[in-house]
Amino acid sequence: MKNLLFIVGLALIFTSCKKHFEDINTDPDQPLTVPPNVILNGVEGTLAYAYGGDLSRHSSIFTQQLTGVSRQWAVLQNYGIVGEDVNTLWGDNLYAGVLMELKQLKAAAEADGWSHYTGVAEVLQAYTILLLTDNWNEAPYSDAFQGAEQLQPAYDSQEDLYQTVFDLLASAKTNLNEADGGPVVPGGEDQIYAGDIASWIGFANFVEARAYLHRAKMDAGNYSSALAAIAAGGLTTDCAFPFPGGGNANPAFQFNEQRGDCAIGSKLQELITDLNDPRRHLYDHAFDDAHPFMTADRSVYLGTLVEQKFIEAECTFHTSGASAAHPLYLEAINLSFSSVGYADSAATYLAQMEVDPGAGSLTLEHIMNQKYIAMFQDPELFNDWRRTSFPTLTPNTGSAIPRRYPYPQKELNLNSNTPAVTIFGKVDWDI
Repeated sequence: MKNLLFIVGLALIFTSCKKHFEDINTDPDQPLTVPPNVILNGVEGTLAYAYGGDLSRHSSIFTQQLTGVSRQWAVLQNYGIVGEDVNTLWGDNLYAGVLMELKQLKAAAEADGWSHYTGVAEVLQAYTILLLTDNWNEAPYSDAFQGAEQLQPAYDSQEDLYQTVFDLLASAKTNLNEADGGPVVPGGEDQIYAGDIASWIGFANFVEARAYLHRAKMDAGNYSSALAAIAAGGLTTDCAFPFPGGGNANPAFQFNEQRGDCAIGSKLQELITDLNDPRRHLYDHAFDDAHPFMTADRSVYLGTLVEQKFIEAECTFHTSGASAAHPLYLEAINLSFSSVGYADSAATYLAQMEVDPGAGSLTLEHIMNQKYIAMFQDPELFNDWRRTSFPTLTPNTGSAIPRRYPYPQKELNLNSNTPAVTIFGKVDWDI
């Protein structure tokens, strides 16, 4: 009887605690649900940090825009990249920090009828999936983000992931074109466009053009599709996430300040020297906290007017020939000079035959080499080199340059569905 009374007493105590203290036991600093306007800023920042950080450094070593000179980065210079090197980039940043957060953002926005938030989330989802499949090929998506219910998600094919990208972008543009964006619309917490929906639509079209361009090796009709996406209303202003400096400094600045393990790459240095490019005074400095380009308050650019104009020039070259592409090529170079404060030097640079051979003599190599110089340390250049073989590169070591990233070691350890690949294998569009 005493034991029975003791058990009943415990039950009453626990019932009372649940009844009266459940509010106290809920941590207000770690809410179970977060509204979309709170999530968005963190997602944008994580994506920008990944893009301007590890993605930029690894891909820039592959394309010889950077040279790894000491410690871990000297190993990476010789293509010693392994799964451990991308655990944080893949797992903490792109999956947990971006795609999982975007899933929550989108679910909350759809539930509350915030269609403009839904559209922004879909654009960022498409952009991130594109990064994953372009660098790793197959990746978990349709079977992922289920928590403990699915600890080993299947990998989607690149074909399926690209279809997901195009579907998300189509849905995003539908949602963003809603006249009434819902009871709450993006505003100041949107660090990229401050709630300017027209700019988000333009960015969606830009991402679509980039995606079509990647697949042009598989089907030349994608050059026309890329041009059509831009013609529908592409970027009118750069897609940039601001890093104000101080405790929130640009990721490249932070790396140089704390590590300083890289220097300018051999191919980039060769091109800017041979072409007497005035931007060499901006790029070719010691990689430390005094570097004039990688400053603490420099934004990370997820897409630019310069890249968009080079896309137009390349696609027009393939669809309509050199003469039609030539004015777009010149415009792209002028834009690139203006974007870094060198507008007054563009005319002298373009006066060189090696830079501007004339409309009838323009080649794809001219276009891609100038894009390579203009987009210093942009991860997109790794896609460009795999697509076009320009600029021409000689391996840092051995006989081959990596053409993809290794899968993270955590995936290899924990997910039996992870494909067995090497960094010298190709993604599906790299034919």
